[in-house]
Amino acid sequence: MESKGLVLMEKVEGILQNELGSYEIEDDNGLIFKAFVENNVVNLFLTTDRDVSDDEYNEFYDLYNIEALELEGYEVEEVEEEYNPVWCIKFDFDNDHLKTQERLTEVLEFHTNEIERINSILKQ
Repeated sequence: MESKGLVLMEKVEGILQNELGSYEIEDDNGLIFKAFVENNVVNLFLTTDRDVSDDEYNEFYDLYNIEALELEGYEVEEVEEEYNPVWCIKFDFDNDHLKTQERLTEVLEFHTNEIERINSILKQ
């Protein structure tokens, strides 16, 4: 996988203001929709690796294992006003660069696996 940089900016009163850190991530499939930190909480918006059909839209939400992320301490919200399914995964921002890096990597790996798993189910 190709590594890329993800810059987390602090969002204050709806405006991105301060850079809080730059993190190396692996996202070959363009799964990151957007990301920012608000009230010391990382808001990581993740989407699908392709445009989905109308029939698949709800199936992605139905099949996505939100509970597994919640058990790991993440808050997960479905963002339904976008063209493709989007999930907002939230967790506390940590000034320790390595800890935030690990959380971002963990969430992205989980999400990548979920999208692959759901795509394989939908192909059947």
